[in-house]
Amino acid sequence: MKNFLLSIAIIASTLIATAQCDTILIAANNYSVLSISSENGNNTGEKMFDTDNNSRWRTKGGTNHEIVVDIGALEDVTAMSYKTRWSGSGKLENFELFVTNISTQWGLGEQFGVADYSKNNTSDTIYFGAVKGRFIKLKCTSSAGDLQLSELRFFKNTCPSAGKQNQPIRFTKVDKKETNSTPIQLAANTPGPGSISYSIISGPATVNGTSLSLTKQAGKVVVRATASGTTSHYQNSTDISFDVIDLATYKPRISTRLTESFPIELADSNGVYMIYINADIDEKDFLSIDEIEVEIDGEIATAKQIKAGSYYLAWAPKIFKSYQLTITAKASNGETTSLSKNIDVIEGGTTKTVTSLDTVVIEFQTANSRDYYGSHDLPQFAGTYDKIIAKLNVECPNGNCDDWDRWAHFDIKAPDGEWIQIIRYMTPYNVGCKHEIDLTEYASLLQGNVDFHVFIDTWGTGGWQLTLDFEYIKGSPKYNYSALTKVWDGAFNFGNMSNLQPVPQKNIAVPRFTEEIALIMSTSGHGWGPNNSNNAAEFYRAKHDLLVNGNKEYEQDLWNDCDPNPDNCLNQQGTWPYDRAGWCPGAIAPPDIVNLSAFKSASSMALDYKFQSNYRDFCHPNNPNCVSGSTCADCNAGYNPHYNVDVHAVFFGNEPMAYGETRRVIGFSTDVAEIKADYNFSVFPNPTNGLFSVQVENFGNAVSGALYSVDGTQHKRYFFNTVEELETFEFNVSGLESGVYFIELTDSKSKGFKQIVLN
Repeated sequence: MKNFLLSIAIIASTLIATAQCDTILIAANNYSVLSISSENGNNTGEKMFDTDNNSRWRTKGGTNHEIVVDIGALEDVTAMSYKTRWSGSGKLENFELFVTNISTQWGLGEQFGVADYSKNNTSDTIYFGAVKGRFIKLKCTSSAGDLQLSELRFFKNTCPSAGKQNQPIRFTKVDKKETNSTPIQLAANTPGPGSISYSIISGPATVNGTSLSLTKQAGKVVVRATASGTTSHYQNSTDISFDVIDLATYKPRISTRLTESFPIELADSNGVYMIYINADIDEKDFLSIDEIEVEIDGEIATAKQIKAGSYYLAWAPKIFKSYQLTITAKASNGETTSLSKNIDVIEGGTTKTVTSLDTVVIEFQTANSRDYYGSHDLPQFAGTYDKIIAKLNVECPNGNCDDWDRWAHFDIKAPDGEWIQIIRYMTPYNVGCKHEIDLTEYASLLQGNVDFHVFIDTWGTGGWQLTLDFEYIKGSPKYNYSALTKVWDGAFNFGNMSNLQPVPQKNIAVPRFTEEIALIMSTSGHGWGPNNSNNAAEFYRAKHDLLVNGNKEYEQDLWNDCDPNPDNCLNQQGTWPYDRAGWCPGAIAPPDIVNLSAFKSASSMALDYKFQSNYRDFCHPNNPNCVSGSTCADCNAGYNPHYNVDVHAVFFGNEPMAYGETRRVIGFSTDVAEIKADYNFSVFPNPTNGLFSVQVENFGNAVSGALYSVDGTQHKRYFFNTVEELETFEFNVSGLESGVYFIELTDSKSKGFKQIVLN
């Protein structure tokens, strides 16, 4: 409160008019709200007049807001000061300000514009020519949904207003520009009689009439629109600003999951490994990543985009040795960034335990208050491990565990930046415990340099110390390759009468060459008490249905027996023995794993997750018949049941698979340099739309040829009696899927290889 009063005093001391006229604060204790567009709970408009920065007027949804304030008496009003509670969301954005003495007649307005937080990130003052009035209307938008204003004050001029009117200016904003942008046509208007002129206040620009030209330098431009004054109207000015950027100064950023900490372990020389790459660049409205190029021992290929910023390339090394890889991101402004890795490729794997999180502490109001983020290196492999076991050791930091059972989850970042939950966990009551879970289904993502995120919903009374190990057990998996797709990830109301089935249908593509499908369903129920029907969803046993293409395929009986503890977590306090919906205190919440291999040949699956249909939460605020004190203690308490739902589809097969790819993977082989290739030839055109020819050097008369995909599959076979016959032959591969292929030409002495890209 003192801080805001001090800022008001400073504003009042600096608002000095000419000819002995002063600007002074109109006392807030005379303010009242005449009308208001919306209020959220007890966050009423009057809270802006109470000198308390922690209280506020908060609107209820929407982006357009309006309030009319009665300042208590007729005054010569000349300014409005406002303060938002937060420096981020809920701030005042666009505004229109009106003053009148008749609350039904508002005139032209006093000042229009955009809130300026350049001097203070939570407050500012709007000035205008003094007009006599008692009622003030503020029409505005907010920066993010609800408007949250903590304080609002008005100022008056000690000199009479002389009866003049204001000329509010609507000045169309100018978006960010680059140094070579063409001239900009400025657009401002006023409902008053004054003419509009423009001037440059600062920055790399000039103005001639309504045309603004840039001087080809970077910087911030501030341009002013001025409405000329008349005998009946004040002169008025409004500023807008925009940034000018030099695109040549921006370079792409690039990273890869490949790590030099572990070799790539392949089951045999036909193994394929997925190289995942991320690249981006600032100023995405102007710039983009044009291409990702991967060079391996002199051989070059182009990575395929999964989605904006993420790419992959399937690599078939063929030879077990050390390779030098250089990955280059090329941006639309001509700038490039490269990174290099020295990667060993070996045959087979060995059972090993790898530590990711190592005694990481999550404790409220510390460095890791509720979240931990970190990057850790894991093994790189294809077809060498048949089981991955996660081992979680939970301890009390300095002997001080959190007293309560807290919802937690462990996530890893997928190649496209999506966070994928691998462990759903509920902390024990005030003790440490050890846990294990089989995470073999996540093998395709538990590789290379991986970003981890751990969240624990803790609010104090101690914390948790976490160590997470992964045991990679050597063996021949049933399928060498897998790929994962996120299906659902979120919290959904249970029994909300306005939406009994809140989980949206998801249509999931099935990758080519899929041989098995597993759906991993992790659901835990939360919410209970007197403001909740039947103690749902935590202590309510419900059965939910999984539908595929409209047909029920699985019934989920969401109930866990907690005594004895399923993870043998002993000596807990609290209500740990009570059975719960999908979880127990001090245990990893085991997911349901559903076999959907019956749909492996489909191109896609339409998935629905239907909650038990006969449950109703009669305490929910969306129940129109809920009466506080009768139906429930408080119908607006907010303790309504919900489920935390996280579901993934995992696809398995013995053909290479890539995250985000549903067709044949794009890749290349680097075995060419290891095979004696005395003969050279060229392919044109390359890339090709399906038709191409070759031209050879020093081949013998009889030549045979073969066309392979990156996984070693042979698609075509050719025989030519003479070189002339070969060079006049038009190869037609238009019937194959787009991707990367290799053509091999052989005569009686040796052979040659060339990579072909089929569009």
